[in-house]
Amino acid sequence: MFRTVQRRFLSSTGVVLAKEVAKKEGVEGVLQVARFDPATNTQRIDSFKYAKTNEYMVLDLLVAVKAHQDPSLAFRASCCEGVCGSCAMNINGINSLACITYASQATTVFPLPNFPVLKDLVVDIKNYFRQYEFIRPYTRNHNKHRFHIHNIYGDYKKAAAALYGAKPKEGTANTLRWRGMNVPTKQSAYFQLLDKLLLKGDKPSAMKVLEAMEKEGIKLSKTASDSVVKALA
Repeated sequence: MFRTVQRRFLSSTGVVLAKEVAKKEGVEGVLQVARFDPATNTQRIDSFKYAKTNEYMVLDLLVAVKAHQDPSLAFRASCCEGVCGSCAMNINGINSLACITYASQATTVFPLPNFPVLKDLVVDIKNYFRQYEFIRPYTRNHNKHRFHIHNIYGDYKKAAAALYGAKPKEGTANTLRWRGMNVPTKQSAYFQLLDKLLLKGDKPSAMKVLEAMEKEGIKLSKTASDSVVKALA
């Protein structure tokens, strides 16, 4: 695959040539674009003239060239706000974003250096995203799964097994005390969790626990049901 071998002196030479053309043309601006044809593995530099009646961003000129002069011109662009980085390219010897870089009277545009060129100004960034995935530059919460209701119950089973002398793999005690009653371990875990949420005043979480209990077929006694309804009211 063709890889761009681009040096600053090459871009500087392009700027000088473009300035000479612009000087001869007067008020016309000149946009020089490095082209690469993957079908023939050839490269060239095309010059496009435009009336410089206003200040234009380089991306504006590229879009105009593709729309009105050469539809085969290839480049990337997305947000046009200087955020996404899709339109990154080498402009007048400096790696820049085309959507926030003003075009001078003589502007040269090359693809990003040190990237394989797919076509014209489009480079292959697959390796970049592989590196990005490897380093994972974002905040990660490794403990999120611990706060799910089923994992809370699992942790409770392990703690109960340790307290009552049974190994976790052998199970846990059959019953525990809750509000003065002997109840199965699983029910006790739900009931104690429900108590804590009600004391905390976290009604949405308490409702989720009640829904989970209903799915498990765990029913409250009339006294406990009345107290829970009163707490949720």
